Amino acid sequence: MELGINTDYEAEYVKIEEIEESIRRIAAAGFSHMHWCYEWDGDYIYSRSEMEQIRGWMDKYGLKAKSLHSSKGSRGVGNGRMDVHYRKDYTSTIEYNRVAGGELIKNRVELAHILGTTEIVLHMYLPYLDYEEKPETKEIFYGQAYKSLDELQPFCLEKKVRICIENLYEAPGEMQLEQFDRLFARYPAEFLGLCLDTGHANLVWGNEFITKFADRFKDRLYSVHIHDNFGWGEGKGHGDAHMLPGECGIDWKALMAVLNQSAYEKPWVMEVVKPSGEDTTDYLKRAYEAGKKVLA
Repeated sequence: MELGINTDYEAEYVKIEEIEESIRRIAAAGFSHMHWCYEWDGDYIYSRSEMEQIRGWMDKYGLKAKSLHSSKGSRGVGNGRMDVHYRKDYTSTIEYNRVAGGELIKNRVELAHILGTTEIVLHMYLPYLDYEEKPETKEIFYGQAYKSLDELQPFCLEKKVRICIENLYEAPGEMQLEQFDRLFARYPAEFLGLCLDTGHANLVWGNEFITKFADRFKDRLYSVHIHDNFGWGEGKGHGDAHMLPGECGIDWKALMAVLNQSAYEKPWVMEVVKPSGEDTTDYLKRAYEAGKKVLA
């Protein structure tokens, strides 16, 4: 079975030898694809030589890239407010920083092109805390986001790389439904789609996300982050736990029925985190088997 997993399943390594070893282990466990997730947050810029180095590791170990995670900007972006500014943020009201945020995303589009994948995953944090206090915030925010996406669209179409906006868990569910309704009404499917993060959706709606969110946007669903949790609470498997599919509370049978009717093209991609203390090789084998069992 072809199956993908995130490269930071254990850690986001800095040493080159450790990065390569983490990729080798993915292939050795049976995975056919990886989701490049390093530098998903922050304003790191990849050089062309680094991009080619990553592609070289993929070729060496026989891996393909299903997707990669773009950064939404400098670390800190996404606090629910618009009045805090960062160096790179594609939704910023400061033009210099908005443009810099767009350039950061273009860097990830170029990386996707080199790695041979046609999708990047991008966070769009809504300033939901401002919406009630300052209603005008909503249109200002979307105006900035639209401006950046308008500028990115021709570059993405040229590179044949789609941006997939990921559903998050900070903003209320109704605001997220409005978010994706707006985006998909404005932009074509060849440029903009949805990355369904199953764990985030479960935190917002519980298993109702399957009909309320996943089914609603299934025609624009081109990327997935598959993981499990028990919803909010205390203890193992609660919160944004990134557990293996089938370990917690998501109704996978009902969800797979929707996903199999969506626009998504396999392989499936898990975004999971190895429990502290578990042997890495054992965990990856267990992850692969969980994927085969639940996602078949």
